[in-house]
Amino acid sequence: MDFSPQLLGPVIVALITAAGGYILMIKKMRDELGEQTRRALETFREKTETAEANDRLAFRAEQRAEMQELRQKIQQCENDKADMIVKLAAAQAKTTILEARVGALEHAPSGH
Repeated sequence: MDFSPQLLGPVIVALITAAGGYILMIKKMRDELGEQTRRALETFREKTETAEANDRLAFRAEQRAEMQELRQKIQQCENDKADMIVKLAAAQAKTTILEARVGALEHAPSGH
């Protein structure tokens, strides 16, 4: 293949222009991909922050519900305790009465 010196200059200029265009195209694509990546990361961060905030709110609501349930159980235990105290006092009163009757019967003169 013969290249004339007259064609060599324009071929070199065309190659340099093509290479420059290719380099600019690659740089533009790289910049676009970088921007897309940045936007995707920002969107991911926002969604993650929103999800975390929602999780925290749900957790707090669940904790409040559990605390309310525990308060109700504590109140029920307090009521049961009060009932047991009343029953214990009644049983102690009956025991005292029975002890007094037994004592009276033991010290009573025999009528045999």
